[in-house]
Amino acid sequence: MFGIIVADKNSLSSDETAKYDAYHCGLCRALRDVGGTKAKAVLSYDMTFLYILLSGLYEDEPEGSSFYCSTHPLSKHYCFSGDIASYMAEMSLLMAYTRMVCDSCSSGSNEQKFINSLSGTVKQIEEKYPSQAEVCRKSIVSIRDSARRNEENEQLAACRVGEIFGTALLMRRDELEHDLYDVGFYLGKFYFLMGAHLSRTNDKYAGIYNPLIIKEEKDPAGYESAIRANLKSLIHEAEKSLERLPVKHDASILKNVLESGVWLKYNSSNEKVQKQLRQVHHFFI
Repeated sequence: MFGIIVADKNSLSSDETAKYDAYHCGLCRALRDVGGTKAKAVLSYDMTFLYILLSGLYEDEPEGSSFYCSTHPLSKHYCFSGDIASYMAEMSLLMAYTRMVCDSCSSGSNEQKFINSLSGTVKQIEEKYPSQAEVCRKSIVSIRDSARRNEENEQLAACRVGEIFGTALLMRRDELEHDLYDVGFYLGKFYFLMGAHLSRTNDKYAGIYNPLIIKEEKDPAGYESAIRANLKSLIHEAEKSLERLPVKHDASILKNVLESGVWLKYNSSNEKVQKQLRQVHHFFI
């Protein structure tokens, strides 16, 4: 995954940073427990945000413990664990598997081998969560069809990813499910569009389907303002839905992610472009 829905650690307190890291480490450990060491390869901060949100709604406080990690073995790491961590690990594997299948990689590639190695675990997850699995299956068909037709409307694929994120948050079917789904839906759309925006140069070079390449080619002058307005509106909708949810703890971390963290890669990308333009300008002077 892209690592787009992340915290801006420069704006977190030391205590908030420690808790954020504990959630991330907890998700990593849960991935190992669910799918073995190889499953840790799908760990992402995007899913850590979803974990924090569900924990804030359904746990008074997450359970924590310290342990030695094979990836960082020199000291003990504090992590949160529990049923929500396990659920988010299962959703991480299901969603990562869906993404890789949508990429339609060749059968001899390393990624295809990784897909095959996860298939047994993912099949068990699909049987355990049929609603989430069905949304993922339909999304694979829809996104592949969009790629085959070189679909220009970026909202079609974005909505499919939004549906995946939204359904992944439905750990329980209760009075919170409508707003929870909306948070996930708008964040999923944001995730897809931001990822497509940031990768459009590489995708164009590699010949990978990306509807924003077409959008930019059709309106190069208006593209940047249009995509930023779209992204801002999606975050605004996600924030409105989040505000309606009774988050018990760590709301400040969630707020940090939506207000600042989600824009880190976007701002970094723009700064890089501006630097390149300045270098070209100075060269011709």
